[in-house]
Amino acid sequence: MFDPPIDLSDLPGYQAAASTRPARVAFSGRCSTRDNQDPRSSIAGQLAEASTLLAPGEVFTAHFWDVESGMLGLDERSQGSADDYARLGVAVPRDGGLRELLEWAERGELDRVVCERIARVARDMLPSLQVEYHLASRGVTLECANEPRGGMATGPLELRRTAQVRSEIYRHELLEQSMRGQRQHAAAGYRHGPACYGYIAVVDPDAPPAANRFGGGRPKMRLALHPDARRADTVREVFRLRRNERLHDGEIAGVLAADLGRHPLAEGQVPWAARRIRKMLFQPKYTGFQVFNRCAARTNRSRMNPIADWVWSRQQAHPVIVPLDQWYETQLVTAQMRQRQAPGWDRVHEAAAQQGIQLTAIRQSDTHILYEAAGRHLVLPRGDLPAAVADEVIAALEAGA
Repeated sequence: MFDPPIDLSDLPGYQAAASTRPARVAFSGRCSTRDNQDPRSSIAGQLAEASTLLAPGEVFTAHFWDVESGMLGLDERSQGSADDYARLGVAVPRDGGLRELLEWAERGELDRVVCERIARVARDMLPSLQVEYHLASRGVTLECANEPRGGMATGPLELRRTAQVRSEIYRHELLEQSMRGQRQHAAAGYRHGPACYGYIAVVDPDAPPAANRFGGGRPKMRLALHPDARRADTVREVFRLRRNERLHDGEIAGVLAADLGRHPLAEGQVPWAARRIRKMLFQPKYTGFQVFNRCAARTNRSRMNPIADWVWSRQQAHPVIVPLDQWYETQLVTAQMRQRQAPGWDRVHEAAAQQGIQLTAIRQSDTHILYEAAGRHLVLPRGDLPAAVADEVIAALEAGA
């Protein structure tokens, strides 16, 4: 249709020389146990679908697949060990996961990558596009068995982009449904996460059986007091030292470490440290209530969520170690102690703002500054404001408000 006006086929470079090297084609797959997929059948099924894109006599030179959530970012993929995958009993050979696939492409060891569908690469659109771009920029084509072949490139591209959007929407639907189930799970008082110090996890014999298409599901569990009563006593002592003695995290850890006979270490002999004390003092499950969504494990690097976003059980679901009113009082004491550790000037300015008072510098010397605040004069030192001075200024501001 667009041929030249004369025959140019005898000119050098008229047609690209055919490569004598067989194309190096890799299989890419993924399944998630969270979707109740059996890796043995899922990965084998994906391989069978991907094999339809092989030419007669062509074989896969490498197989890359993972059994993990497609919601993970690229830097979190392919974390499982070779032993972990060997125990799965999947009949498909494995040269690595998505991370290794990208490394092979980086070294120029692949020509094509074939998968069942684009959602097997990643659920989120951004990492899926990143993989696609990484491969294309290194001359590696990414093909999906469920996309049409031949013709113009816009048709398959439109289908792939639509599939990527649909896959990400499906991901959010799964998260919404999972969160709904987790909230109801917590509201009913069932355990989330490992048992905290002082408790053990026990199967609830009265819970309705949970089953899935692969057989019995995980049993529902609740918290019960640890058989070693010293642990519950240790928790109570930690809260008392904070609430009554106003000891800091490190000081409390030192008290416990000095008498391991009364305050035994947890399994694994993890030593008492300030971080452990801090987590223990903020743990609401000691009140007997089950609590979920305290931290954003996936969306915010495990940072603590606001207390208003926590999901509490409808009633106390396990034995109480620290009464709710004492837990609440301990949180107030902790907040006061942390506030006092903040820079003095920050605390003064925050207190003034809360009272609607403007601090205005009137005059100053080399060592002090005279401020006017709500009709009062305050003479404060330059530089860092000592905590005791900050306490007096804050008290004066509150008294004059």
